[in-house]
Amino acid sequence: MKVRSLLWSALCMLALSVTFSSCSDDDDDPWDDNGSTVELPQRRAFILNEGMSKANNAGIAFYAPNKDAKDSQNNFISNIYLKQNNKNLGDTGQDIIEHEDKIYVILSGSKVLLRLNAAGVEEARLSFTEEDGDPRYMEAEDNKIYVTLYSGKVARIDANTLKIEAYVTVGKNPEQIVEENGKLYVANSGWGEGTTVSVIDIATFTKDKEIEVALNPYLLLEANDEVYLISWGISWTTPAVPYAFQRIKSDGTVENISVATHFAEHDDIIYLANSTVTDWETYAGTNSFFSYNTKTHALNNATFMKDMPQELGTTAIRGISIDDKTGDIYIYTYGTGVTNGDVYRFKNNGTFIEKFDCGGIFPSKIVFL
Repeated sequence: MKVRSLLWSALCMLALSVTFSSCSDDDDDPWDDNGSTVELPQRRAFILNEGMSKANNAGIAFYAPNKDAKDSQNNFISNIYLKQNNKNLGDTGQDIIEHEDKIYVILSGSKVLLRLNAAGVEEARLSFTEEDGDPRYMEAEDNKIYVTLYSGKVARIDANTLKIEAYVTVGKNPEQIVEENGKLYVANSGWGEGTTVSVIDIATFTKDKEIEVALNPYLLLEANDEVYLISWGISWTTPAVPYAFQRIKSDGTVENISVATHFAEHDDIIYLANSTVTDWETYAGTNSFFSYNTKTHALNNATFMKDMPQELGTTAIRGISIDDKTGDIYIYTYGTGVTNGDVYRFKNNGTFIEKFDCGGIFPSKIVFL
């Protein structure tokens, strides 16, 4: 009996060991770095910098979250796209996402969609026509890339071939797009006059319905099986229409929650910022930070940061991104339009880690691999 028991224990330990090593191997699977001119570490962040309109100075910076590049100079590369491809990225870096270990980038001013490998080496590109209008934002699902176009359409694109397969008409000047439960939700900004979110059925690729929301819907995210949006209102009228943070419930009704300008989600918590620009020449502003629990639907007006640098409270914010693996929060600021913006990194518990130059003009978004 003892021999049989010992043998069974040994087999169990062996199985457990194989399980653990398999998980570890999956985490350390090498990226496709074909064509790379530099050796990059396993954990990676890519910062899309929008640049100035019509200046052809958009860029992508590389940042190593673990600071573990073999050559320490490669822990931050201010323009990884230029370094890898020996050419400029293009005009107006609008959006960047990761899908199936590839990086997809929209250059709105250049009217192109790029696919890069995990080292930032360009593999393919798609040019949009004048009839398509400017490409804006994208969502990926089941090896399809869905791109909003200022012509009032969403294009469905094969992620492998970068060929447009079909279009569906939504509202005017659509901005962000997000998938939830087999549907695509599209924010129709209407160039400041829109008040709807279009809902597209992915299976049939037809518009299902439109949902009335606050004026000038722009940002969308999915959390806990529901969709949340930020509408930008209108600041140039008297009286001004304020920003709005809203929840689109699973039954299609809309709930007003608060006023916010930027958000990001991690583990069912939405981290929000309300940033008011007080001087558009210096991009000075006033900022507040708070959070929302998507499980309890409770708004927490207390700041989620413990030791925020003082200048972050008075510098206009461009966005928030969160590292899915660590929960670390990255908040990025404008700069001046001549000088680069900055990135402030915090632990998920709000502890400040570091501040660093984003590598370009007007940081737009950060993706993590």
